[in-house]
Amino acid sequence: MARNGVSSAIEDAAWNKKRYMWIPAVDQSRSEAYNLVKMDEGEVLNDEEVEVTLESNNQKIAVKISDLEPCNPPKFDSMEDMALLSRLNIPSVLHHLKKRYHNGMIYTYSGLFCVVINPYKQLPIYGEKHMDNYKGKKKHEVPPHVYAVADNSYRDMLQNKSDQSILCTGESGAGKTENTKKVIQHLTRIAGSRQGDGRLEQQILQSNPILEAFGNAKTIKNDNSSRFGKFIKINFDQSGSISGATVNTYILEKARVINQSPEGKERNFHIFYQLAAGADAKLKKELFLDDLSSYSYMSNGDVAIPGMNDADEFRETVEAMKIMGMKAEEIKGCWEVVSSVLMLGNIAKNIGSDRSGENAKFLETDCIDKFCKLSGISVKDFSQALLKPKIKVGPQVVQKSQNANQVKFAIQALAKAIYERLFDWLLKKINSSLRENVGRPGLTFIGILDIAGFEIFEKNSFEQLCINLTNERLQQLFNHTLFEKEQHEYQQEGIEWQEVDYALDLVPTIELISHPGQKTQNPGIMNLLDQTCLLRNATSKDFVDSVKKTHENNPKFIKPKPGQRNFDFAVSHYAGDVQYNADDWPSKNMDQLNDNVVNLLGGSKKTNYERTLARC
Repeated sequence: MARNGVSSAIEDAAWNKKRYMWIPAVDQSRSEAYNLVKMDEGEVLNDEEVEVTLESNNQKIAVKISDLEPCNPPKFDSMEDMALLSRLNIPSVLHHLKKRYHNGMIYTYSGLFCVVINPYKQLPIYGEKHMDNYKGKKKHEVPPHVYAVADNSYRDMLQNKSDQSILCTGESGAGKTENTKKVIQHLTRIAGSRQGDGRLEQQILQSNPILEAFGNAKTIKNDNSSRFGKFIKINFDQSGSISGATVNTYILEKARVINQSPEGKERNFHIFYQLAAGADAKLKKELFLDDLSSYSYMSNGDVAIPGMNDADEFRETVEAMKIMGMKAEEIKGCWEVVSSVLMLGNIAKNIGSDRSGENAKFLETDCIDKFCKLSGISVKDFSQALLKPKIKVGPQVVQKSQNANQVKFAIQALAKAIYERLFDWLLKKINSSLRENVGRPGLTFIGILDIAGFEIFEKNSFEQLCINLTNERLQQLFNHTLFEKEQHEYQQEGIEWQEVDYALDLVPTIELISHPGQKTQNPGIMNLLDQTCLLRNATSKDFVDSVKKTHENNPKFIKPKPGQRNFDFAVSHYAGDVQYNADDWPSKNMDQLNDNVVNLLGGSKKTNYERTLARC
């Protein structure tokens, strides 16, 4: 933001007469991490302390000299690239971003990076007109924006004939998915395919509503949180036109299907609410759909999201599926799978035991009938496969009765597997459509990575450890690529530089979680979990005890203090210490499927269901 030259000079002159500094926050009335203070000559109290005046209320206080951090003069206010600031300490960066944010500038460059602050509201800085303003412009010619990042990536690809990647990273709710969509929108506008009908570009854009419907959910921190990661690869031909695309996905949080945290009214995946709100009476009857509060797997009931109409979202999802080339019977098959997953939750809820307490039995069978009609299998065969599955004992095949817990675990594993395979089937349909009718090979590509952000909740489980490990590895790669390679260039050019080890400081945490174990090093948490799962009747306590015993002296591992019962262990991550609760981790890790039920579903009489589920 430009300032009047005279007023700028006056402000800078006044600034230079005083020594302004940052200190850790002492003014508890303000929600800030740092306070601005001013110093005058003669205020040094001793070798360790100095007297300063708080800028907010003119109060004089004594602070440690070691706590003082220099700040930037006013002439640097609203600088578009923070790499140009004279001071790059934490309080100066935070102050700079805050100042730009309050002036409506949510994008700020920091050298090679573009820092985004989520405004949690729509701003009038997007759309075709704004995209055209950034088309073909150099970075310094236009204000910082995600469109500029996309446009410069495209120009670099054309000029250098080399592949490009755009990484969207940040904590949950930071805005990664929204900015990923903006990148794709800009690329499809400036590099439309030579076919001219816009069909391919439309399909690339319409893949997103489908993936969001089946892969996003409301969490404590984010109303539209991506519960999976995705890498979108857009291919370009020799002329720079889009020639096709593919989408790869990672670590779908399938456990959300069977359980959602009650804190903050979390939701299951969006598609369950969309279907219930958007299906007409005829479809609801065919799917045996009931009120959402009647389903065990919708533990928080029909939770609404402000500004989101589930019925409208359902219609948008259906339209996107049609644009991707899905037939009516295939779409109907998807709804049958979604409804059948809900039925499985109610079946699990109605599992009891006989008088002996050793054999499971069904307390209610209506939900079983509905599930079997939706999936096209025999009620008798399904019941027997759950309660008395056939197992191979040596050369013989015998039936073995299951207890109530075994049947419940089998149903939960089945529900998660069915939903995951439906998601995978949809992804294959999307990729098939994006490659369809494209007769020219891609010469280069631009990849956009959007993964689930780092998570620290009140209760963190196995899913959070997987997500946080992924982010830990990604941050390590990020540091290595953008810092270590840069330092290597400094060395080659003979620039005087004190080398900083950016990547290896994350290795201890990564190895704590995932090291395979060797003579010189203990197995990581994930590997200890695998070992626990090999033990017969292993419990979560067995796993926690092995982790504590193995890593009690690891500086990145934190054991609960005596009396602390709200978590089992904590891990020191780059983004903070995270406390993990290990309940049900062995069962989550195994997700052992009942082969009898899987084989039964694989031979479903319903072609749509069998094709959607069993053969994906």
